[in-house]
Amino acid sequence: MRRAVSLLCACAALAPAAAQAECARGAADVSWVRLEGAEEQCPSAPQLRAEIARRLGRELATMGGGLSIEAAVKGSPGAWSAQIRTVGCDGTPPTVRKLESSAATCEAITSAATLVIALAIDPMAALAAPAAPPLAEASPPPEPPEAPPPEAPRPEPPRRAPAEPATPVEPPRAAPPPPPDAERAPRPGISVTLRGLAATTGILPVVGRGVAWSAEWSVAPRWTLASGVLWLPEQRAAEPALAFGLTAGWLGVCAEALRTGRLSLGACVHLLGGAVHAVIHEHPSVLPVDPGARLWVSPSVGTRLAVRVVGPLRLETGIDLYFPLTRYRFQLQGNQQPVFEQPVVAGALFGGAGVAF
Repeated sequence: MRRAVSLLCACAALAPAAAQAECARGAADVSWVRLEGAEEQCPSAPQLRAEIARRLGRELATMGGGLSIEAAVKGSPGAWSAQIRTVGCDGTPPTVRKLESSAATCEAITSAATLVIALAIDPMAALAAPAAPPLAEASPPPEPPEAPPPEAPRPEPPRRAPAEPATPVEPPRAAPPPPPDAERAPRPGISVTLRGLAATTGILPVVGRGVAWSAEWSVAPRWTLASGVLWLPEQRAAEPALAFGLTAGWLGVCAEALRTGRLSLGACVHLLGGAVHAVIHEHPSVLPVDPGARLWVSPSVGTRLAVRVVGPLRLETGIDLYFPLTRYRFQLQGNQQPVFEQPVVAGALFGGAGVAF
């Protein structure tokens, strides 16, 4: 009995030492699992074990009593992670280590996992420089083939005139598809519009209504030349015997701030020239002083919004401000107060319809 008890105690004392010796020999059972997102981009288990063996400088020994290492990798480009669980052979608690990488490929996280596993198996061998892959033995140069026996000379065929090189024919190129109508820049063209005017106080003594005709020519994607004429019929002043009207034409240019296939919005500058005409109705007590038409010149600035409704039909609206260079005072003989005097600034609203080509 004493000998049996002594033998059992000796076996119990030598078991940890045997396990530690098994671990010291570098035995390890390594598993490598590719989870979601890593199936195609990360290396397989045999490739990982081969890389670990290259770092250790020897083949992995799997004796069943060494370390048990379980590694799993997952993720996607920019977000890789790996978990390595190591179970010792001496009964110590398992250790878990997590690795992360923000690289675009799986190579960085795989290299880090390979180094961690190699250090767990054999720290001294893993810290040494990894062995270079074996070079393939240089094969001797191939022997030159034996020269064939000389053949008897053959008569030369008659020489032909060199054929002219054929001119390469380029295949027809397909025209690029046109852009959508909403994004297509309008082509330079001509638009003609008939407008209705509402002239505020300033051009005439009272708010007057008139008509205008305009023609525009688009010379560039955002520049338009403009011309036209306007007519404001006579409007009676405070003195019922007198009425005033205006006839003028203009030339100018418009700069488009917004221009698409159906919509255009821009600012215009015009120079107008025409005549302010006074009409004197029959009245026994009214005697005009120097009656007749007067030259009228005025620059103007304004905005214009035009919308293509359907086909060539176009609607537009806007506002113009006038700054007359020729301002007149109309008065009756013997009356110091003027019947009508043009101000510094006048304005007009307009709207119309036309066609664009």
